[in-house]
Amino acid sequence: MTSYIEAVRWDLLGNGFQIALCAGILFVWVRRRIRRRCAAQSEPAAVRPIFAQEVFLQTIRQQTEQAWQNILAVVETERDRLQRALAGAGVASHTPEAESNGSADALAAFRWGNPEPDGSDPRGYVALDALAEQGLSSRQIADRMNRPAGEIELALKMRRGSHENHAVGAIRQ
Repeated sequence: MTSYIEAVRWDLLGNGFQIALCAGILFVWVRRRIRRRCAAQSEPAAVRPIFAQEVFLQTIRQQTEQAWQNILAVVETERDRLQRALAGAGVASHTPEAESNGSADALAAFRWGNPEPDGSDPRGYVALDALAEQGLSSRQIADRMNRPAGEIELALKMRRGSHENHAVGAIRQ
């Protein structure tokens, strides 16, 4: 009788082991590939970092320009009010055009939209006090006025400071 060791064809057994090992490696590789693909599809589309950074910088630039234009409009309004007050008091004054070397448009290197030619914003801050008196937060006011929340907070702080300065001035007189 032949022994069990002699009856087994070792070359077929070796080839079978190699095929099973290759199939196992291939199965693991395909499974990992499918998992990565499913994970990539389940996550939101990845934005290229450079593009996202450019969009962020563009957004900051636009918001900064809008804030500067609003600040410039408020300064011009206050300057006009001061000039009228000084003219009513009989104090000689010089024109603001003589002080500035250029127009506000020359300072605005980057602009979106079409502001009014006199520098005033048509949306304005007319409703700001009314909304603040209703007890709305600066974020709620910003949503209603379609403006950045930081701009609304700044405008509210400036108005509070202006009201406090008027109250102090009235007490002194």
